[in-house]
This record gives sequence, structure tokens and C-alpha cells, in this order.
Amino acid sequence: MKDTNNLYEFLNEVDFDIDDYEKQDLTDIEKKHLRNAIKKSFKDKRKNYKVKKFGSIAVALVLTIGIFSQTSFGREVYASTQSMISDISYSMGRALGVERDVEIYSNVVNKVVEDKGVEVKLTDVIIDKDELIICTVINTNRPVEGFRLDYNIFINGKKIRVLGGTGSYGKVDDSKTIFTQIDYIVVKDIDTKENLDIKIAFNELNYFTTQNDNVVDGKVKGKWIFEFTADGSELMKDTHVLPLDYSFQIANQTYSLEKFRYNPVNQKIEGKVEGEPKSFYQLDLRGHDNLGNEMNFYLSRQSNEDLVFKYENLYKDFSNEITSITLTPYAAKLPEESGRMSNDYEQAGEAFTIFLNK
Repeated sequence: MKDTNNLYEFLNEVDFDIDDYEKQDLTDIEKKHLRNAIKKSFKDKRKNYKVKKFGSIAVALVLTIGIFSQTSFGREVYASTQSMISDISYSMGRALGVERDVEIYSNVVNKVVEDKGVEVKLTDVIIDKDELIICTVINTNRPVEGFRLDYNIFINGKKIRVLGGTGSYGKVDDSKTIFTQIDYIVVKDIDTKENLDIKIAFNELNYFTTQNDNVVDGKVKGKWIFEFTADGSELMKDTHVLPLDYSFQIANQTYSLEKFRYNPVNQKIEGKVEGEPKSFYQLDLRGHDNLGNEMNFYLSRQSNEDLVFKYENLYKDFSNEITSITLTPYAAKLPEESGRMSNDYEQAGEAFTIFLNK
């Protein structure tokens, strides 16, 4: 993502089926590792440095210390004088980091809810098959370095099993209290052909900041609930799916890439992984397009046997002029004890080319 805080992507990335784990507090060792990673990230002054994502159940566990007890009931904010964020608008295309007009695929909500002093504005939602892409504006009402909102999702009255997600956020001003946020929420088998009654219930704000080089974290429990109707039919019309037949091996595991699914909003390579893992790896598919632009697909999700790589538009939007992509798999082993990310990538397979439908 462009103009975003990549640490949020690190904390909010899910490579494993999150419902396989119970939510619980971190152990002292896990907290130490997390804080060390956060402090290390703060010391990196390269604004455009891309923090690489890797699988971790910490997304369900982090930031569990401290509770703010204030009012206990959420309320909608209607008048601009009541809200810090009601008049803030943010282009969904800009939030996604793309230059093309994606508003035709967006379901506009533009509703603000305030609880416990925290304001959440749900601006837009895009439905893309197995993902809900939601754009929000948040007023944390306290200076923070980073945050994450927990949520439950209901579709047509049924609570949906969330398989994971990625996200990023950016500052609106210098206050460290108002942010824009984009979330890709993985939800299987969404019907994109009809209107869906959707309810997104945010229930907890987890945050952290630094004081005297120490990480201070906390949470605010509340009710920020949004109900609306949406559909994904327009985006489905502009979605292409190409079959792939490519595989590579790492240790005793075989990674098979089966299809490339792309549209103006999302570009993903999907497949399967077979074999019992002895170690965990960061994986990238790196290469270039036919125009010579650098391209990278990072491992977004590995759940059971499912495998998803997503295009990382850190360097350039996925252009309409692209007719082919040549990629090579690279892997870096994750240290078992520290869990820290590694830059020691090695080539893990031969190059392959995808020819797009143009």
C-alpha cells in the first residue's frame, strides 16, 4: 500500500486459519518478541521500507494490556459538529493504492459511530468473491503509533467465519489520532450476484504507542456497528481467472500454483501446498511485467492446504497495459525461536510467465 504504516500490515497479516486458535493473552516470551519487533520497526527511518509479512497467530493475541472504562453504549453521529471525522472523505482508489477509478465497484456507506470516545466511520465496502474490502476513518481520541480493530461480520443474518485478512493504515494529519484504514477480510463463498445484508460489528480497539522508548499498549472495548446492503456484481464483470500449472518445492513441501485471478481492485495467485512443514518460510514471487516494471506477489495466506499470493503495488499500480508477467519464487526461512523476519531469500524455483487476457 502507498502512504501507509506497514507495521499494521505486519500485525494484521494472517497466513493461517485463525479460527483454529483460541484467543488468549500472549506469554511473556511472546510479548517480548512482539515488543522487540515493534521497537526495531520504529528505529527504521526509511519511510518506504516494506515490512515483510509472515504467518502468525499473534494477530488474534496481540495488545492485551489496559482497558479504558468510559461510557458503555455506542451511538451514531449525524451532525458534523459532533464528530471529528464525519466530513473526512477518502477515495477508495487512493486507499487501495491504485490510480484507476474503482468507485463503480464500491458500495458507499458513509456512516459514523462513536463509543467510549472512539469514532469509527465506515466509508466504502467492495465485495470481491472471497474478500470484503472495507475503507474506514478512525479517530482514536488519543495519540497512538498503531492500532487494530477487532470485528465480527454477519451476512444475511448469519455470523460469518473470518479466515484471516490483511490491512494498512495512513495518517490524516499530524495529530496521531485520526487515520484512514483499508482492510481485506477473507470470507469464503460470498454470493456476488445478489444484494447482501451485511453487518460489521467492531468490538475492540487495540493500540500501542511509545513512551521513553518503551512500548505501551492498551485496548478500548466498545460497540461500533454498521449495517448496510451491498453487492459485488460490477466487479465480477471485470474479473478474469487464468489457469496455471506451475509448482516448486521447499524442503518436503510442494507448492502448486493453480490460477491467477485479477481485476482492477485485486490481483491474486491461488494454489495448494502439500506435505508436512518442518519449518516456516517467507515466500515471494518476484519478477517483472512486459513493460519492465518490477513486480512482487507476497504470501498473503496459507491456511491448511490453501495458498494465496497477492500483488504488492508498492512500486506501481497494476496497469491496464500489462500483457504478461514473469515471476520466480523466492523463500527465506523463519527463525523458530525469535520469529523475526529474514531478508536472506534464496531462489526456490524456475521462472514462469503468465499471459493475461488482453
